[in-house]
Amino acid sequence: MEWVICMNVCMVTTHQNFGIFSDSMIAANTQLGNNTDMFVLDYSKSAQVERKRLLTVIEDKKIDVVLFLNDFRFPDKTFFINEMIAGKIDCRLWGWDAMREMNDLGGHIHLYSQIYSFEINDIIQLEKYYSVRGTYLPLFAGPSFYASPRTSEDRQDIDIFFIGTIAGIPKRLDILETVAKLACEKNYNMLVLGRIWHSHHWYQRLIGKLKFKHKYPYLSKFVKNKVLAPHDVIKYYKRSKINLNIHLDGHTCYNCRTFEIMGNDNFVLSDRRNKCDLELEERRHFDCYEDNRELIDKIQYYLEHEYERNEIAKAGGAIVRGKYNLVSSLKYIFL
Repeated sequence: MEWVICMNVCMVTTHQNFGIFSDSMIAANTQLGNNTDMFVLDYSKSAQVERKRLLTVIEDKKIDVVLFLNDFRFPDKTFFINEMIAGKIDCRLWGWDAMREMNDLGGHIHLYSQIYSFEINDIIQLEKYYSVRGTYLPLFAGPSFYASPRTSEDRQDIDIFFIGTIAGIPKRLDILETVAKLACEKNYNMLVLGRIWHSHHWYQRLIGKLKFKHKYPYLSKFVKNKVLAPHDVIKYYKRSKINLNIHLDGHTCYNCRTFEIMGNDNFVLSDRRNKCDLELEERRHFDCYEDNRELIDKIQYYLEHEYERNEIAKAGGAIVRGKYNLVSSLKYIFL
């Protein structure tokens, strides 16, 4: 049965999240029959000014519910939500980042009528410290990430692929340097894209590249200091036999990249995380590694076993299209 909810929804976000996720959220919400207004916070203004701006949008657009895509806090440590906003409109929170300052939420966290988080530890801590009940809800894939499943005609010319920020993240750098060493030894075609060094000026590009090459001699052979638009990321996922996922420290549950890779029948090899109540099975929908040794072994295995790799990828895509997508998430939140 198709649900049509027909609500006017305002989603509060920031410039950083807006560029990455806004199209996916709007597309998913539209499929539910909802109208979407994206309210992008301007941290150069005061919280008071931005609250007034939000209240104007709520009134002018006849908003039914406001979904905060994080518990936003201004540079002066002021939380955005307050009693004035919560008294005017139904405010719901979907935490897209882990709540790192759990001891400082008592003055406002009760203002949200519903709380969801992609991080199960947030849900546990909120109930422990504030007797506030929340719901674990991962960041699933947006419609464009599962709209065009890979076919046998799609060329896969990349053996190992990773995209994401690696600058200043030792865990990712260590893992990728280890994989790059294997790629050099086995002559695998590897590609790593993302923010790797500053590149605003030519000398930053030159110095950054030289420093990186000195510190990471293997990985430097495969990196491109390049950020892609979501529609281009989708193309690279399809071109890659193995898509790596490396979570940030502090994230104990599977991130959105897991589901975005899987959505179009692409194979993902992820560091192992808490799957909570998700119906994800290793070696059925995706596969995981615990350490560098297991990762290296599985890369070699799956590059040699194409049929098994593709069967896992197809099953992963099917479960994303069936249930682990943003349309299902928003349906859950708004129903």
